[in-house]
Amino acid sequence: MAVPTVAAGTKITIAIVPKLVHPFFEDVRKGASQKAQELGVTLQWVAPQTADPATQVKMIEDLITKKVNAISISPNDPKSVEPVIAEGMKQGILMMTFDSDSPNSQRVMYIGTDNTNAGKAQGQALAQLLGGKGKIGILTGVLSALNLNQRIDGLKQAVGSSIQVVDIQATDDDAQKALSVSEAMLRAHPDLDGIACVSATGGPALAQVLKGPDFKDRIGKLKIVAFDDLDETKRAIQEGIIQATMVQRPVQMGVLTVQWAYDILTGKAKPPFQNIDTGVTVVTKDNLTTYTK
Repeated sequence: MAVPTVAAGTKITIAIVPKLVHPFFEDVRKGASQKAQELGVTLQWVAPQTADPATQVKMIEDLITKKVNAISISPNDPKSVEPVIAEGMKQGILMMTFDSDSPNSQRVMYIGTDNTNAGKAQGQALAQLLGGKGKIGILTGVLSALNLNQRIDGLKQAVGSSIQVVDIQATDDDAQKALSVSEAMLRAHPDLDGIACVSATGGPALAQVLKGPDFKDRIGKLKIVAFDDLDETKRAIQEGIIQATMVQRPVQMGVLTVQWAYDILTGKAKPPFQNIDTGVTVVTKDNLTTYTK
């Protein structure tokens, strides 16, 4: 299928559709807004309130109807967006993904973390904290999200057979649900040695639960490696509740999404296009004030 472009002088509109309203995606929005202003293009940011695939698809359909020039999506479910991505491309709209991919769709390129590699880095960090053995749980977000499942796969590869994954719980990236599933995991597995949180919601919730009277004796003994750098996660690292977090580069995701969409639409970038890994940084107390994203 031909890659959509625009005629010279066209006023370009680029739409970005994240998974949901969430502080992580506000960093993406920040980078995208800065680059859109620099390039003189219009940015439309359309975010579902919750991580609901059907709502997200409806928003994308509406953007296709409005004939925007490009749409970049962080899919809640990779399969759910395949038909709308195909329809967008058919209508001459440049379709891309960021943060979470839909690799079997007709999207032109993916910009974001190589999530399998990020999961491997998280698993290596947790394995080091545990001395290479023990029992761990995993807190994920939405079960169907490809990026989170890739992180889990990478993590399992990295920890190997000497570290046993005994439980995986989904928060649906909902703060209240994250509190309840964190508590349930701690109660069900009093012998846990570590927990990996593969989405941004898990770390803050787990830290809050551990501060409660029933679990505070496990602070420091239970090794936790989180994902992303919400303020609550950073405070928990300072307090010694969380040992490390995997920090993505969401600002760069936003910057690069708008830049690449603009370059492709204007013909400055030519196919074939390669996916772009924006990378991760392992953040601990040692580099908490010096890392960049």
